Amino acid sequence: MLIHRMLKPQSLTIKHFCAKNVILKNYSSYLNNNKKIDTLRNIGIIAHIDAGKTTTTERMLYYSGKTKHIGNVDQGDTVTDFLPQERSRGITIQSAAISFDWGPTNNSNRINLIDTPGHADFTFEVIRSLRILDGCVTILDAVAGVEAQTLKVWKQSAGIPKICFVNKMDRMGASFGRTVKEVVSKLHTRCILINTPVFETKGDNCEFVGVLDTLNKCVLKYSRDDPDKFEVIVDLPEILNEQLRKSREDLVETLSGYDTDLVEYILEVTDDFMEIPADILNNSIRKATLANYVTPILCGASFKNIGVQPLLDAISLYLPSPVETPKQPKITRTDGKNVPVRMDPNKGLIINNNGNLCVSLAFKVITDPIRGTMVFVRVYSGTLKSGNTVYNSTTGEKFKIGKLVVMHANVPEETNDLKAGQIGVLTGASAASVKTGDTLVTHSIKKDALKSFKQSGELNLRINEIEIPPPVFSAAIEPKTLGNKNQMEQALQQITTEDPSLKITRDEETGQTLLNGMGELHLEIARDRLLNDLNAQINIGKVMVSYKETINKKSEVITKTQEPAYKLSMSVEPLPQERNNNDDEIWYSLGGDNNYFIMNKPKDKDKEWIYQTLSQTSFVNALISSCIVALQRGGKTANFPLHSIGIRLLNDWELPIDVSDVSTILSLSRSAICSALDSIDKSSFAVLEPLMAVKISVLEQDLGNVVQDLTGARKAQILSIEDENGATDSGDSNDDVLIFQDIANKMYLPLDHTNKNSPAKIGADIIKVIDALVPLGEMVAYMNRLRSLTQGRGSFVMEYHGMEKVSDDRLACILEDY
Repeated sequence: MLIHRMLKPQSLTIKHFCAKNVILKNYSSYLNNNKKIDTLRNIGIIAHIDAGKTTTTERMLYYSGKTKHIGNVDQGDTVTDFLPQERSRGITIQSAAISFDWGPTNNSNRINLIDTPGHADFTFEVIRSLRILDGCVTILDAVAGVEAQTLKVWKQSAGIPKICFVNKMDRMGASFGRTVKEVVSKLHTRCILINTPVFETKGDNCEFVGVLDTLNKCVLKYSRDDPDKFEVIVDLPEILNEQLRKSREDLVETLSGYDTDLVEYILEVTDDFMEIPADILNNSIRKATLANYVTPILCGASFKNIGVQPLLDAISLYLPSPVETPKQPKITRTDGKNVPVRMDPNKGLIINNNGNLCVSLAFKVITDPIRGTMVFVRVYSGTLKSGNTVYNSTTGEKFKIGKLVVMHANVPEETNDLKAGQIGVLTGASAASVKTGDTLVTHSIKKDALKSFKQSGELNLRINEIEIPPPVFSAAIEPKTLGNKNQMEQALQQITTEDPSLKITRDEETGQTLLNGMGELHLEIARDRLLNDLNAQINIGKVMVSYKETINKKSEVITKTQEPAYKLSMSVEPLPQERNNNDDEIWYSLGGDNNYFIMNKPKDKDKEWIYQTLSQTSFVNALISSCIVALQRGGKTANFPLHSIGIRLLNDWELPIDVSDVSTILSLSRSAICSALDSIDKSSFAVLEPLMAVKISVLEQDLGNVVQDLTGARKAQILSIEDENGATDSGDSNDDVLIFQDIANKMYLPLDHTNKNSPAKIGADIIKVIDALVPLGEMVAYMNRLRSLTQGRGSFVMEYHGMEKVSDDRLACILEDY
């Protein structure tokens, strides 16, 4: 068992081990040791809010030797929740990255862990973290089971291997069996039990004291008083022996459905499930997990320091290294050409058959008061070295890397380089122009060798582009005095750079500035940061729904020319909610709201780029900049921001052969786009409102009142009403739903000793799940109404579904409110 090799025993007897962390005197230099890529684990912690993500992370840091004491959310001294707003509210607001080692000193794994928020308003933090992760740990509340946000993050992380940790087993009403059944039936995955809960009976009460290790056939019983001690029990009573035998039998049978090597071992060596060595089973579990065939299940109580070390073992044993991940990064070129990619087991990803090519993705940007801009990157190929010149293929800019660091939450630790598969941070003023989602290209060996990549087109690479969900709420913002305007602009620039899901829109006619976000809490946190952290002297209005405008018909083609040889022909057209792929076109996102700049691909060599003094990237970026500025003017109905607009450059454009400056391109293109928008009648503009996909869970007896309220007052479209066990958001067929329900009913699960203490809401009541599409404006403060209709027993979750045109009667009400 990995944990037993890692931890130092207090005595030589097998029953007593000390789980105390080994504090390394020079942890920074320890982190800088070269690590083989197959020992890396890039993992994220995902879950519903308040499932115990941060509490579990704190215990991981303590037991790995990274920290000297255990931080607690309630006391506001956690490592990963370091923002003042996080500590005061007791919730995770932004993802935090941290690196530590786990395992024997001479054979440890480097775990790069990202703790993500659980609240739906901060879903972009989860989205951008998942882009760079190879594996996930899903934390489940043993009392609540699979919750609404659990379903959402599971869907978002599709294709990424996962393990589940059933937390809070010490709570009244905790049910390991029910939670595992919900994982199988709702998340549609096969589960295997790596360990199961162990209880001690004291009178009428059952106390959760440890876990039964299915693979190593022992019990880990944890000390109530000392977080650094647990007892290993190999002499098991008959009831636990029976539980162990059935758990092992179910585990082996499930694995046999995938792993032929395990089947051969059983046929040739032993058919006694209890005699199969743990190493054989661990290898089989790893293969099945990497193939997303099974999800290993562990249990514990992080707050009581129970079960965290086995979870760390499972991360090392079952989750993939960067060379094993089944979900390879998506790599494209701006010219649409294919990019050959292969995985080298020792070097990692090899892109375009070039072993010297280093490609990284910037997935997060923060501003540190001491170090300035800090850009979090995941290196996919090659080696990123401090001092190297880097090309930002998204913006076309070059800069030199300053110091590289690895983050310990908000504490940086310097390193000389970052190799393929590693996660680190660029620092210094030179990185200030990098934004979330930018692709960075450099040479792995030479400090300034970008020219060698130009001919092969490797400077045009894009990797795992991050889509930013559209904001659905907004609040007006203005400086307290005219003298505070520049300070407000700087604060808004910083906060939107750090969190791109916050967007700024301006009404050119009224001069009003709007701060747009994902939800009411999202904007409340942004307001708090602007006022308290950035000391911005501003006034912020009330939170309102973000309405948009679109067009119903295509504009005229507007051609603008200028001597000596400039010619740009442009038009504006409505776009569908879902993009139509056309192999002859290149679409560039204009920062959200389903707005795109569209240009044709060159069809022959005569139309390929021939301008030596101006790069194609600079030309395209100038046109994109003009598009963004032109769209700021808003629509003709109510000056709402424009949505689902395509701005097309026709293929007859011309430039002087010696063009080197983009200023004329900017002015001509902006004028052409504005003229195209002006050519569209006001009657051809339509107001759009956010439409939300809502899942509401209520008891059957409350169903009628809730549905009546939805269809009447809230103008909802009811899509389906199902029993909770039959509800799914995975896109699987009805046959798949039945298959996994059958698997859940047949799998072995130990007796729930605490089930009799389950809250009354579980009981024999039937829970119904309502799927509906509802205008966001009708869902503001809906939780209060739902509580009133269900006596506090209902719950709901919603996510953005799309934009819908507003009817004439609703338009009048909307314009009146604004």
